[in-house]
Amino acid sequence: MNFLIAGATGLIGQKLVNNLLKDKSNHIIVLTRNEDKAKYSLPIQDKNISFTDYKKGWKSDKIDIIINLAGTPIANKRWTRKQKQKIINSRVLSTDYIYIRCLQNKIKPKLWITFSATGYYGNCGSEELTEDTVVSPSSFLQQVTEQVENNSKKISSIVDRHCILRIGTVLVGKYGILSKMLPVFKLCLGGKIGNGKQYIPWIHIDDVTRALEHIIKNEQCSGVYNVCSPNPCTNREFSSTLSRVLHRINILMIPHWILKIILGGRSELVTASQCAQPKHLQDDGFTFEYPELEKALADIVSREKDEHSR
Repeated sequence: MNFLIAGATGLIGQKLVNNLLKDKSNHIIVLTRNEDKAKYSLPIQDKNISFTDYKKGWKSDKIDIIINLAGTPIANKRWTRKQKQKIINSRVLSTDYIYIRCLQNKIKPKLWITFSATGYYGNCGSEELTEDTVVSPSSFLQQVTEQVENNSKKISSIVDRHCILRIGTVLVGKYGILSKMLPVFKLCLGGKIGNGKQYIPWIHIDDVTRALEHIIKNEQCSGVYNVCSPNPCTNREFSSTLSRVLHRINILMIPHWILKIILGGRSELVTASQCAQPKHLQDDGFTFEYPELEKALADIVSREKDEHSR
């Protein structure tokens, strides 16, 4: 299969590329804004991978699958007006660019995967959320995901299958939320946020890439997918489980107002509640390797210890 992957240097992209290259019949074109950075992050020695930037474009017209992971990180900087526009543009314009190139070169992929997020649902308390849940966007994260998803609808005119993946909170040791939580919890300084009742739609990094590979291989897969564990947990449950896995106490509480001061608008990343369910994934026969939080966290903590001991 011939893949075009944008945004391959992120935590999901790196793992996906390495997994796909295990099959020597796969060929990958990495579309990036920084070739040097991409080559540093990915296995450039593999003959089945090549790199190009947005100025050069790509010459091959044999693209079977397009995966767009591109996007300025949501949590890294304060949400100024300029940063908000950058976050939106990085996602929308990358889709526009690839779409136009496909039209120009008469490329009709078999599958196009667009990445969105469970932030699409906003703050919904304990309401069970499936891909069919209808919401009215009000928060910035909802506006971003709505624009990404609406902008990608035109893709359907040139592909056999188009899948939109609403990714939950990805659990991995080196990056994301756990990279910031682990040092704090190891010092017994972690705890719930506010009353801890907000739901977290989490997922182990391995299950993200397994879900991607499931969608790629199964031609019946199409449409919107919540990519998160079938067992979302509250912030209180998450904090207590992580403390238990680390063998640390868990008695502190971080008030919402402190996070608001420190993070500004980004505080909704950890205070909004989304009790999302991966209904469509499960309906299409996908099974999770890490459906339970304790098993997922134990695996990640174990891997981190192994890496530090080398």
